[in-house]
Amino acid sequence: MIIKNAKVFLDGKFQNIDVRYDTSGITEIGENLFNDEIMDAHGACLYAGMVDAHCHGGFLRGFNYSTSFEKQGTHEEQVRDLLKRLPSTGVTTVYPTLAIIYPPRKDMYEDMRESVLTIRKVHKDYEGAEPLKFHFEHPFPTLDRYLVPGLLPATRELADRITDNDYSDVGIFGIAPDYENAMEFMDYLVSKGVEPEDGYTKATAEQTKMAADHGMTQASHLFNGYQPMHHRTSGPSEGVLLEDRIKAQLTLDGYHVNPAWVRLTLKVKGIENCYGITDLSGYSGLPEGRNIMDDGSVVITHDGYNWREDGHLKSGNMVANEIMRAAKEKVGLSMEEIGLLFFENPAKCLNLSDRGKIEVGRRSDLVLMDENYNVIRTIIQGEVYYEADNN
Repeated sequence: MIIKNAKVFLDGKFQNIDVRYDTSGITEIGENLFNDEIMDAHGACLYAGMVDAHCHGGFLRGFNYSTSFEKQGTHEEQVRDLLKRLPSTGVTTVYPTLAIIYPPRKDMYEDMRESVLTIRKVHKDYEGAEPLKFHFEHPFPTLDRYLVPGLLPATRELADRITDNDYSDVGIFGIAPDYENAMEFMDYLVSKGVEPEDGYTKATAEQTKMAADHGMTQASHLFNGYQPMHHRTSGPSEGVLLEDRIKAQLTLDGYHVNPAWVRLTLKVKGIENCYGITDLSGYSGLPEGRNIMDDGSVVITHDGYNWREDGHLKSGNMVANEIMRAAKEKVGLSMEEIGLLFFENPAKCLNLSDRGKIEVGRRSDLVLMDENYNVIRTIIQGEVYYEADNN
């Protein structure tokens, strides 16, 4: 198959070239390709499928099992349905992101381990976006408001328990750099081929640099879950800004991070050291108004965000392509910047070489969108998986 008449996003810019692919991957890129079946893009934008490294769920379904969505089916059914739905938003690869759920259903770490086992089972036989690697977001925080009852110390044994003694599909594992034994714990993660992640922390910039010396390479949604910056205090956010070895996730919906802070980050850290995420939660996709969950909890949804009744922000309510639209309209990013942050930089910052860029030899995971980030067609491993109703 050859895609023609597309604005192909490649190496940070849109190019008028053709892309040939089959089920084995992208096989040729160039001008005036022929001798194959043609897909006419009619001027739409063609991107590599998005790799979303920070996604908790969506559509009233979660990667963590939660009683909030128990009427949506078993946890396995929820995970399967979620993976089927993500390609409609432009996501073709996802890192199932598991966090501490409080209060827990049984035991917070056992709940996490059981979610791991369910997702591994689904990964053997799934449809839709691939659940490539696990992201354990914040099992070991130091920021005061995340210190819930029942947290256990960071030990090798507890990490082994959470992962069920298997690190082969663990991508990112969070620990605050100012945690008592953070450096030793990160050394253990690195020995298992896992990328340690910053976040939920009061660490100094100096502690953040030391963490990078011990292999910390990722920063969970920068500024959210970090002690606020103060001009007389050395803190974690400026530590991440100064340390290029740590790649910064950015939430770009226009609210979680003020547009001015986004601009400052891109200017200081460099766009090549940042990538976009959804931080999609199971609550994403709720209708406007007062929503009562299956467990009786209440979520107030308005203007693209979900709130607790006490006024605390609970999560965003936008899916991936809607966040891209907000990045353009609310944050003021250019389409080239959005293309880098959401489509090319995730794979680069996560050291993935088999997907996440339109390049010969990579997976034929592709997304056609209009200039307002409406998904027209999503292709996964050379097969059309999703197509908008109006096509």
